[in-house]
Amino acid sequence: MMRRVAIGWAVAVGLVAGLAAPAHAAGPGLDEARSMIKVGKYAEALEALDALAKADPPPAPAEREAIALARAEALESTGEVGQASQVLRAAMDAATAAKPVDPKAINPDLWARQAEIFLGLGEREAAAEAAKLAREANPDHLLARWVEARLLEARGDTEGADAAYKWFVDYQNAHEEELSKDAAGLLIVGQAAEKYFRANMKGEEQSEALNDVINQLYEAAIKADPECWRAPWLEGRLFLAGYQEGDARRELTRALRINPHAPEVLVTLGQADLQGYKLAAGRKKAERALEINPRYAPAHILIADLNISDERFADAKAAAEKAVAENPRDEDALARLAASSRLLVDPLGALAVEAVARSHNPRPATFYAALAERLADRRKYHSAEKAFLQAIEADPRRADTRIGLGMLYMQIGREPEARDLFEAAFESDPFNVRANNMRLILKHMAAYKPVDSPHYTVLYDPTQDKLLARYASRYLESIHGELTERFGFSLPGMTQIEIMKDHEKFSGRTVALPFIPTVGACTGTVVALASPKSSKKPYNWARVLKHELTHVITLQQTEFNIPHWYTEALAVESEGYPRPQPWNQMLQERVPARKVFNLDNINLGFIRPDVAEDRQMAYCQAQLYAQYMVKRFGADAQIRMLDAYRRGMTTDAAVKHCFNVEKADFEEKFLVYLDEVVASIRTRVAEEKAPSMSVLERKLKENPEDATVNAQLAYEHFARRDLKKARPLADAALKLQPNQPLAAYVKARLYTSIGDDDAALEVLRPALDPEKPNERVVDLLAELEMKAGKLDEAARLYELARKDDPQHTKWIANLARVHLRQGDQEKLLGDLEKLAVNDADDIAVRKTLAERRLAAGQPAQAETWATEMIYIDTYDPTGHILLADALAAQGKHAPAAEEYETALTLKPKKPDDLRVRLAKSRLALGDKDGARATLDDILARDPDHPEAKAARESIEK
Repeated sequence: MMRRVAIGWAVAVGLVAGLAAPAHAAGPGLDEARSMIKVGKYAEALEALDALAKADPPPAPAEREAIALARAEALESTGEVGQASQVLRAAMDAATAAKPVDPKAINPDLWARQAEIFLGLGEREAAAEAAKLAREANPDHLLARWVEARLLEARGDTEGADAAYKWFVDYQNAHEEELSKDAAGLLIVGQAAEKYFRANMKGEEQSEALNDVINQLYEAAIKADPECWRAPWLEGRLFLAGYQEGDARRELTRALRINPHAPEVLVTLGQADLQGYKLAAGRKKAERALEINPRYAPAHILIADLNISDERFADAKAAAEKAVAENPRDEDALARLAASSRLLVDPLGALAVEAVARSHNPRPATFYAALAERLADRRKYHSAEKAFLQAIEADPRRADTRIGLGMLYMQIGREPEARDLFEAAFESDPFNVRANNMRLILKHMAAYKPVDSPHYTVLYDPTQDKLLARYASRYLESIHGELTERFGFSLPGMTQIEIMKDHEKFSGRTVALPFIPTVGACTGTVVALASPKSSKKPYNWARVLKHELTHVITLQQTEFNIPHWYTEALAVESEGYPRPQPWNQMLQERVPARKVFNLDNINLGFIRPDVAEDRQMAYCQAQLYAQYMVKRFGADAQIRMLDAYRRGMTTDAAVKHCFNVEKADFEEKFLVYLDEVVASIRTRVAEEKAPSMSVLERKLKENPEDATVNAQLAYEHFARRDLKKARPLADAALKLQPNQPLAAYVKARLYTSIGDDDAALEVLRPALDPEKPNERVVDLLAELEMKAGKLDEAARLYELARKDDPQHTKWIANLARVHLRQGDQEKLLGDLEKLAVNDADDIAVRKTLAERRLAAGQPAQAETWATEMIYIDTYDPTGHILLADALAAQGKHAPAAEEYETALTLKPKKPDDLRVRLAKSRLALGDKDGARATLDDILARDPDHPEAKAARESIEK
């Protein structure tokens, strides 16, 4: 359930402008000014309207009132609500100035617009009185009735509001032809009809009715007035409420093309961004809306929501307070104020706000629904569940609250209860894509089966992932003790792991939308995993599970108070892999320039990075914060911080409490630590990108004696296979600067292209600087030395390259090639292990390691690497065979037999050879009959199978 956009005074601003003055009184100047307002040219419109008001001769009374209504709309659109109200009041005073009359005789449009403004300010009594006066003059005044209907709803009178909204449906049926030319009236009727149909219709009947609202009312409005931007805006809002984002954006974009300065449209687009986790884009739209109308409360509400998602709870509270200041009775605004207070660990403050909401409306369904959604977003599941239930109790007919509660139950693993809620919500609102998606996902998951272990339940699709579930369950139990001991916390009850059949279903199960860019997700109580079997590229699912399980532990351990950066830091630490080389390069580039995060903004790196690299920097720096705490404050520093978060402390308070230092000192010393880390990193930063060919040619023309430019231009020509132009430039560079490395590389490549490796070596060798070797030079030189059979020299050169870049896969792989040709088994295996550590998803190198360790008589190490093969591709029989062989070699015949049996189910090559080994393991376990039966089965198919015959004979002996 997303926030329902509050239908306050801003919605109907200007809807009656077209009715403001009799047709004969509205001259071209007034029509043009109204058009300016519709397309967002508010300042120009006010200037034109002021000129019309001061015209000589003065405008007639009816035209004067029309000008006042248009001025009020323009002022209100830019946040000048007080001035708008004064303009209307002045127009009403002018109408009675010449001769006092009954207020009921005043133009009802003026009273209705005044009522709309009062409603938007939360001045309900004044709004009711003004609407009443408008209706006394015109009982069917649409805007006045619209204000009265919303007042009934705001006070919790659902029956009265229903009757009021139904009046509009009946009115439309009775005045269809008359209404078809009234864009403003069509929009009011459409909004009222939306509310009535949602509350009183279900299933296809409601879906058809809402489609009629779009086609017969909103589309009719824009047909009646092509500048009626509110029509596509309302359509977009309706689509967005049903999570039909594509349709919503189409309509909202249509609205924005008419009026690019409509805060309502900008904020609704921002809400679409929030739905899609595009937080930076949403913030820009909210800020743009406030530039246009600084008092537009929904924009402040959107910023509060974005800040809550960013874990900037104090900023969220400040934004909510601004929204409440505009309308102290706005339930959406009050909900954000209560949510931010709760997230700032101020339960009394949250209760006080709730009391205010209930004082205005004894059944504040909108307040509770919005409060629940924000709390659920930050995994405050218990409080969110309570608020959802209160929202349902306040208005049982709303579908959005049931959908929100259903999503919450999905997050905490209560799927049966979620299923009932989604079915009820979809029956009530078939327009809602999210409800339907979850119904389909739960229908799919109904066939899933569990694998239970002492601490975990692994759910899986029995048509494809039974084997994976079994190994995942074992893996989880194997790391359970390690993680429990590390964090000093045991998860209560069973933790649920769900292996979804494919990525689409994983995304649907996680967010009820088609796609999220990850393969694992944690809600704090449930871990969902996209089945590796459906992935185009295998991945190390064990690493993902360990990362996500760490989130489960730290979130529950801190009662979901841990900030994003810290749970990610501990999850990355738990994986146990070294810092990736790209992170080291990033640190070398960003730390000296102080392009780093601090504790105040690091969460933004995860949630809304300014550039793509920021997210990786956030992960890297979060891990370094955790390591820094241990180094400076002791081995238990990380646990102390977890305990502080469990007690509800903010990060500032936690640092002071745990380490007895101010945050400023903590941050200052952390920067020193980062400098130390960078100093310890030995990695070659990528060469600066060369200028373009045109720039190089210009530079060469300006300075033909520049050796570097000659060399760079030679390389660019060589890269384009223009060898004739490359050679003279390389020669020129070498003449200007003997042994210029890039020029030497180009010339050597030119020699190798004609097969003259000796000449290439002669050029390259003097170009090598042992203190700072050029990557291209050392790479080509080592390759040529190895080709010439000088393996020791090639190894020396690759080690020289590794000196500045020890973890670079390229150099390790090349060393492995040399050690393979040298027959140096131990060095080769060491190289391969470094490669495996560099890439958790590389199954090929793990296969080689398992095979070679087994062949070297090292079955325990072979067992490790074969197991990791299974963690990457559980359905490759090779990993199971190697694991079985390694286990059998260690005398672990029971698990070896199980692995042989598993491998046989995966259609391996030479299955009978495996059956012989299975028979031997069974025999070693004392199962002579089982071994005999297995061998007899082989010999029945292949009587001359040598190994089976020999094994069968040995049994008889």
